[in-house]
Amino acid sequence: MFIKQLNNIFIDLFDLQKTFSFYLLLAFLLLIPISIFLCYIIFSYLIIGMFVTITRNKKLPLLPPYYKYFLLFVFLTLISTVFSIDKLTSLKDNKEIFIFLLIPIFLLTITSKKKLNISLIILLITSFISSLTGIFFIIKQGISLNHRPKGFTSHWMTYSGILMLLFIFFFIFMLFEKKKNIRLPILFSLSVLLISILLSQTRSVWLGILFSLTVFIIFFKPKILFYIIPGFLILIYIIPESVKQRIYSIVDLQNHSNRDRIHMVYTGIQIFKDHPLTGVGANNIEKVYPKYKHPDAVQTNPHLHNNFLQILAERGLFALIGLIMAFLSILICLIKKIKNSQGSEKTITIGTLFVFIGFLAAGMFEYNFGDSEIKFLLFYFLSIPFLKLKDQYNDQAKKI
Repeated sequence: MFIKQLNNIFIDLFDLQKTFSFYLLLAFLLLIPISIFLCYIIFSYLIIGMFVTITRNKKLPLLPPYYKYFLLFVFLTLISTVFSIDKLTSLKDNKEIFIFLLIPIFLLTITSKKKLNISLIILLITSFISSLTGIFFIIKQGISLNHRPKGFTSHWMTYSGILMLLFIFFFIFMLFEKKKNIRLPILFSLSVLLISILLSQTRSVWLGILFSLTVFIIFFKPKILFYIIPGFLILIYIIPESVKQRIYSIVDLQNHSNRDRIHMVYTGIQIFKDHPLTGVGANNIEKVYPKYKHPDAVQTNPHLHNNFLQILAERGLFALIGLIMAFLSILICLIKKIKNSQGSEKTITIGTLFVFIGFLAAGMFEYNFGDSEIKFLLFYFLSIPFLKLKDQYNDQAKKI
């Protein structure tokens, strides 16, 4: 009897559909731009909770159609590891495949509209705090390419990449939101986010936001161009000169960073030619880069600053095909979901679609799919349109 009681306590403690697990999930979301270490500790708990919940319910959550292609990509990554030039390095890097478990974890844990709304509020709060840390850093250190804000993350690209996803989603969410008492706090937070993103001088993030929101506005809100274009011109006029020069450098083919990215394409293709099927193995690009780099390349890079090129060289043709299938499936699923939904559900799905488009656009110039924190947040957004909420999107939630 005592053992049975202990077993029930253990199950209740880890069941993702219990309140305690939801609070831990909120802590996980809050900590994404603050502490990757604490995120992984909570994530380990959530993985155990996922298996406990599935065992208790005796069924798997209803996974989005695209998820099977992620599983294919994971399988092909493991195959690549078997043929890696450094199996131990690739095996250590394979811990990243566990991040794909976040999607069923989110589906199992966020089970009501109220829970979803609270999780979105937490993300808005953490984006605001993270943006302020970047702005304070700039005030203290000045604007410099050598000292860019990174908040509490390990790198400025991670920092600005997280802010990009949050900015795109909440910008779209605000435009569809009709209540002023909700729109105003979001607008204020977005203003702070935009300042921090501009001062980060991360061009891939700028391009991701610009491309994503331009497509969104053309298809969903073309009338706001009358406000956006003048606002954009005013913004270009008032931003610091160093930021303007950084913007102009995007189209400067003589810029050393741009030239280096061209050299990376050459390097990636050369690696692929020698390792076409399974690549050199996860996390091994830096080891072979000196051998394959372009004669004019100045530096050795740890990755190739492009999601598709990186996967092609690192894990081979089949893994790249698997990833492309996953990405295409995500786009198709979200577009279908938009056509078949309405109200808040449709808003959430539209926001997610353009978050993903922004991620893809930025990923043409940065290996953001290799960033754990960005995947944490991306998989949250890719999960929420497919939640099975007890109270549905149009019902009033009564309890957590």
